[in-house]
Amino acid sequence: MTKKKILYFMGVEWNWIIQRPQILALYLQRYYEVTVVCPKQLLHNNNHTNASPERLIELLQLPFQEKNRFIGRIAWIWHTDQLKYISSYDMIWIGYPIFGRYIPDDYRGKVIYDCMDNMTALYPDQRPESVRYVEEQERKLIRRANVVFASSQKLKEKMEKMCPNKKVIVVRNGYSNITIREPASPQVKEEYHLGYIGTIGEWFDRDAIFNSLDENKRVYYELIGPTNRHERIRHDRVHYEGTVEHRLLENYVNRMDALIMPFLPNDIVLYVDPVKLYEYIAWGKCIICSWYPEIDRFKDYVYFYQGQGEYLQLIKELSEHGFPVKYSGKQQRFFLRQNTWEERGKAVIKVLEREIKP
Repeated sequence: MTKKKILYFMGVEWNWIIQRPQILALYLQRYYEVTVVCPKQLLHNNNHTNASPERLIELLQLPFQEKNRFIGRIAWIWHTDQLKYISSYDMIWIGYPIFGRYIPDDYRGKVIYDCMDNMTALYPDQRPESVRYVEEQERKLIRRANVVFASSQKLKEKMEKMCPNKKVIVVRNGYSNITIREPASPQVKEEYHLGYIGTIGEWFDRDAIFNSLDENKRVYYELIGPTNRHERIRHDRVHYEGTVEHRLLENYVNRMDALIMPFLPNDIVLYVDPVKLYEYIAWGKCIICSWYPEIDRFKDYVYFYQGQGEYLQLIKELSEHGFPVKYSGKQQRFFLRQNTWEERGKAVIKVLEREIKP
C-alpha cells in the first residue's frame, strides 16, 4: 500500500535542540511519507546535528522579512516556489501557526495543527500589530484544521476559546533516549551542585538564584542550554555551560545533587508542559520547581515552591538533608512507562487514523 504523504511544517531549524517537532516528525516517518519543512536562518550557526529526516525543505529566512513588506514579498515568492507541489500532499501538519499562510485556498487534503506554545506571548516581535497578525493566523488555522493537538490543558482551553466549536486533543510532551537512573540517595555534603537544563530566557528567575547564593554558601549552580533575552548572573558559584548535545547531558547530570526549574509564571510558562520535568524524573534526581497549575500533576515527584521566599527556604531545608529525592523507584518506573515519546506518537497515530479518513 502506498503511504500517505505529509508535508510537516515546524517552527525551529531541524538541527536546533531536539524537541517535540523533530521527535514527532521522525515518529510519523514510520507510517507516512513525511517531508519536513523548517526555517533556516541566514546568519545563524548551529552546532547540533540531529538525525536527519528522509526529506527536508529548508526555508531561508531573510532579515526583516516579517517587518518589511518588500523583503517579505521576496521571501514569499522564494518560499512558495519551494512549496509549489504542496497540493500533492495528503496532509499538511503545521507546528508554527504563521506557516499556515502557505496552505493554498483550494487545498483539498487534511490539515493538522500541533499547538505547543502560547504563540502570542512567545513570538519574538511583540509590537501590537505583529501580535495581532500571529493571533489572526492562528485563529484562521484552527478553523481550517481537521485535527488540533495541544501539548497542555491550558493551550487546549485557549484554542477552544478562540474557536468554540473546534475539538482540541491534548497530547502532552514526553521523554526518550535517556538512561533511567534509580532515585539517588541523599548525601549531606559541604558543597552541592544544582543544575538547570534547557533554554534560559526571560522567564528564568535569576533573582531567586542570585539571592540563594547569599543565603546558602554551599550551593553552586550549573546552567546548561542556550540563553535568550536573559541577563547572565555574574557570580563565581554560577556556571553557564551553553548548549550541550543531548546524548552528553547525562555526563553533567551525574555530578548534580538536584535539578531545578526556577520559572517565573508568565504568559509563556503558564501554557507549557515542560519536557525537562519528564527528563529530570528519568535521571532520578531531587527536583525543585516553581508551581503553576499545568504541572500540579507532578506533585508526587517535585518539590514545589511559590515565590522567592519559599524557594530560599526550600533550598535551605533540602540542603540540610542532602537533597532527598521525593519519589521512589516504583513511582518513577510507573510514571515513565506512561510518558515516553513512543506513547505520545502512538496517541497521535491513533487520532489521525480515527479523525482523518480518505
